[in-house]
Amino acid sequence: MQARASEPSVAQAHQNALLCHVGSFVCGLPLLHVIETMRPLALSPFEGMPPFVSGLSVIRGVPVPVVDLGRLLANERSAKRERWVLARAEGRQVALAVERVIGLCSLPAPALSALPSLLGEASAEFVSRVGSLDARLLIVLESARVLPESIRGGLPIGGAEA
Repeated sequence: MQARASEPSVAQAHQNALLCHVGSFVCGLPLLHVIETMRPLALSPFEGMPPFVSGLSVIRGVPVPVVDLGRLLANERSAKRERWVLARAEGRQVALAVERVIGLCSLPAPALSALPSLLGEASAEFVSRVGSLDARLLIVLESARVLPESIRGGLPIGGAEA
């Protein structure tokens, strides 16, 4: 039996997201961009990059830029980034350094679209620099959302990491 055109499918009604702590924010990264989460690996600084680019790391034999989301969003320098989220950026990969991965959740599409973009919290200078470095990364970050406490408290979260 086919769904009628006026009835949204479950995929359209909800979007799966990976929730992460980044400084004072909780971010929801669309699962369609997430490849895996991991502990931080060896990192090589890369000269001439903005402060939110921590350097390059070799992940599964491929050099991948590592972006510190805390520095990008709020120029938070002191927080320890305990996890990396390896994400797809239109055919490339980028590691996003976060403090902690909370888990997976399913967010209603209408509520999700009403939430502020992760990049809405970043300074205009940083957004401009990210765009000039890698427009594909900008698309991934623009699709991520900041979740306020009022929404986070009622979400069923699965797959949380210790």
